Amino acid sequence: MLSFMYKSILQFNENGIKSIEKITKSFISDGTKMIGDLVMELDRPIQELQRNIIQDILESIDEIYLKDKKRKETHYVERRSDPNTILTTCGEVNYTRTYFKCRNKEGYEYLVDKYAGITPGMRKSQDVVIKSIEHAVCSSYRISGENATNTEDIVSKQAVMKDIHKLEIPAIIPEVKVKKKCKILYINADEDHVSLQFHKKKGDLQEDKLGRKQNTIMPKLIYVFEGVEKESENSKRKKLINKHCFGGVHQDNGAFWEEVRDYINTIYDETYLEKIYIMGDGAYWIKTGLEVLGAKSIFVLDKFHLSQSVTRATAHLGDAVFDARTRIYDSISMEDLDEIKKIFDIIADYPLTTQAKRKQVLQTKGYIVNYWEAITIRNNDEQARMGCSAEGSISHIYSSRLSSRPLGWSKIGVDKMSRLKVYIENGGEVYDLMTYQNIKKERKIEEHIRDQVDKNIRKERHKYCDAFEHTTMALNIGKRTGLHMMTKALRGICG
Repeated sequence: MLSFMYKSILQFNENGIKSIEKITKSFISDGTKMIGDLVMELDRPIQELQRNIIQDILESIDEIYLKDKKRKETHYVERRSDPNTILTTCGEVNYTRTYFKCRNKEGYEYLVDKYAGITPGMRKSQDVVIKSIEHAVCSSYRISGENATNTEDIVSKQAVMKDIHKLEIPAIIPEVKVKKKCKILYINADEDHVSLQFHKKKGDLQEDKLGRKQNTIMPKLIYVFEGVEKESENSKRKKLINKHCFGGVHQDNGAFWEEVRDYINTIYDETYLEKIYIMGDGAYWIKTGLEVLGAKSIFVLDKFHLSQSVTRATAHLGDAVFDARTRIYDSISMEDLDEIKKIFDIIADYPLTTQAKRKQVLQTKGYIVNYWEAITIRNNDEQARMGCSAEGSISHIYSSRLSSRPLGWSKIGVDKMSRLKVYIENGGEVYDLMTYQNIKKERKIEEHIRDQVDKNIRKERHKYCDAFEHTTMALNIGKRTGLHMMTKALRGICG
């Protein structure tokens, strides 16, 4: 039996080297070709070598099972040489394997597939899934499928979508030997607005009384940080210190905030922590954080949303707009709530105020009155003046993929993609994520089979190493291959 890779390397020595020589000769003689052309053309023989090695490994393991004495006690051969194809990042790998019948129970199985973690119906390997998901974080499912391999093979956008939907995405909690001592923590919270194509299946969107489809879903984003600092010594830009994110389409707001609480309790010394500032637009789900995090938490209304509300309520005032806004912000600085109420009553009765605009003005008045303490806290509390960057983070983490372009999502698609984006933002790797998926379905490899495979590798190691070195060394002493001559010529050109 030829050992792993030995057959492949012999074949590569015979055909692959000739192909590389031809490509090299073409690059040297053709003055129009650039380095990029050379790289792309060299991909083909290398990928073919990869595919052949994978095929040899699988078929060699299958042969070990065939000859194994202990296997004969538990399984007998049902069929030989059943073909299978699996897509990898180096292209489609075709191999044959043996179909075994279990002696002591019902069922049939391909033992080599079980060894390699190839499940029934599996059409692509984990490396393809990893690569497509990495692209899907920033690109559409279609583009991700087109870039899932290093060859011209394409994964359908439906297949990429299914892989995303199946993901179980764990929370990332850094390990700390000693809890951090931090007096002040900041939390920013906001949500994105994403258009749904459907909830679970097409056609299941409901309509309101005016006949408008209820097709908006709001993935939430929370992130905890310790403060801000300069990106570098001479930089004007600032970054958040030890930012950690939480996100997804959460129906249970309490459970969502409990994730945040558990993270804080794990990382920070609760006895040393004095205040937790929660900053956002005042949505109900954000205020739930005050209940979950307890007495140390303080709500601060985001200045962006305050400014946005004031701007909308006064936009119709024409020449009087500057004076109105100045009086509003002066009243906030002076903490004069009665004056605020007067100003908005005047604006509501202003001649240019339509009925619809009047309703908006009064809503803004109520918004400011309801969050008066959360607005004026900045006047006397220096820590509360920390700016809220939630809008920018929503745009960076969510909107760039979920809502900035006219895309149609399902509910589960928005939830999985928002959680995936948060996972990546927290430093997670897609490879580790796929490893997490497979923890519950680890490959079952009999110890004696593993020992036999290892024995064969050690036994034949020198054979395929020698075979590879013997033919592929372009500058072997005494050898004057075509590749040697072309390399020598190239050295002359360069020197």
